[in-house]
Amino acid sequence: MAIVRGCDFPDDLAYDNDLGLWFRFVGTGSWEVGITPFGLARTGEVYMFNSRPLGRTIESGRAFALIEVAKSVLALRCPFDCTISAINEALAQRPAPLNRDPYGHWLCRLDVAPAVSAQQAQNLLMCGVAVTPRAIALMDLNAFEGPPGADPGVSA
Repeated sequence: MAIVRGCDFPDDLAYDNDLGLWFRFVGTGSWEVGITPFGLARTGEVYMFNSRPLGRTIESGRAFALIEVAKSVLALRCPFDCTISAINEALAQRPAPLNRDPYGHWLCRLDVAPAVSAQQAQNLLMCGVAVTPRAIALMDLNAFEGPPGADPGVSA
């Protein structure tokens, strides 16, 4: 597992290019998606989670959900064409658990579109050794030193 400035990136997950979202392959072209601790540290506490409707087809780069943080509403975008196959309704009603345990709570399950192979979707995500240099670059760009109280070290 990579730990960069107090933000962990488990090896069993994949990440979007901004390292704000994690993706867990759950089989047959389906991915659970959630917010990383780095994503939460950059945006702040999530007060509202609102997914697009179940069954909705989402094009690459388009929003599959919205979150409200502080005084902003942010779009969560998928890097591949997909369909929303499940929504974590408990978080839609009460997103507070997400703020305490971001890896323990997925937001939506996304099924890769038929025109996109599971391998093509995987290739659009980042994992393994690519995460640490990308995290350092993003954290440097945003002058991010880590979440409050976190060890600012780097390990892989």
